[in-house]
Amino acid sequence: MTSDVTPGTRRRRTWSRYTDRKVPTEYEFVSHDLHWHYKPGQPPWEMAPDHVWNRWYIENRNDSPFTCPDWNRFRDPDMLVYRTYVKMQDEAENYVDGLIDDHEDRAAYATLPQPWLGALRSGYTPFRYAGHALLMAATYVMSMAPSSYISNAVAFQGGDELRRIQRIAYQTRQLQLHHPEFGFGDDRVRWEREASWQPLRKVLELQLVEKDWGKAFVSLNFVVKPAVDAVFNVRLAEAAEAHGDGLTAMMHRHLQQDSERSVRWSVALARTAIEGAADNFGLISGWVNEALPAVTDAVVDASAPLSTSVAALDPAETRAAVREAVAAAVREIGIEQS
Repeated sequence: MTSDVTPGTRRRRTWSRYTDRKVPTEYEFVSHDLHWHYKPGQPPWEMAPDHVWNRWYIENRNDSPFTCPDWNRFRDPDMLVYRTYVKMQDEAENYVDGLIDDHEDRAAYATLPQPWLGALRSGYTPFRYAGHALLMAATYVMSMAPSSYISNAVAFQGGDELRRIQRIAYQTRQLQLHHPEFGFGDDRVRWEREASWQPLRKVLELQLVEKDWGKAFVSLNFVVKPAVDAVFNVRLAEAAEAHGDGLTAMMHRHLQQDSERSVRWSVALARTAIEGAADNFGLISGWVNEALPAVTDAVVDASAPLSTSVAALDPAETRAAVREAVAAAVREIGIEQS
């Protein structure tokens, strides 16, 4: 902070480190310009200039085509900091705990129909592995982002992914206890070998080896995550409700709120990038179009085990829901998807 004083005038204070030089909010106080390792034109880390980590960050972040004169202009629309994120998610977890307690008191697990139990075993509990991949992908973007405003937002997204993983793990254990004859819990084998999961597994593994931070952010937050969540929150909830599984339906509709928050800050970041460098519009559009076909096919295939003879999920409707989830996100930055 600096103080500017002109003789004969009232003392005024300016906040010289902040973009708009106005009194910062709590959000800005604890989020602004914390990445001392983002120094364009200089080695990021206090190591030899050609050290592997300096080369990695220079090539995949500093020299990324996804660039902006001032990434610190980005603001998370929800203005979350650690304190407010923890408070918000503590209340959310209390809600989910209440759902679980209520359904367990009514012996809900024991009354699930057998076709749906088979669907949960094949098409739901193995999703923990996909969730871990989404968590790792978010963590990579967090570690590479050129602004602490961005890193904080994607760190909270990683927390959201971990929250969903933990809840599915709890569901898996309860299903295993109530229905030992179904073989719940053998999910790594299903994830690695069952045909329905392999396209999604490939998509997520390719996401995890994307080096460029900008492309990793765009493909994850504008394609992969909205598409996955359209199936494994929204369509899953529809299938669960059709089979009388109110707990899974309500829990994943609630978890979808985390996905909607991810879209909000991703759109805000994309707008900041485009305002700073118009070429970013074409980059985002190209990366979305490149990723969308394989991702759409993968999540539609992964949804197949959730469909049963009792209540079928129409693959065409799933495909339409996935494409609309992606289209709705990019539409906010002026990109139209057919």
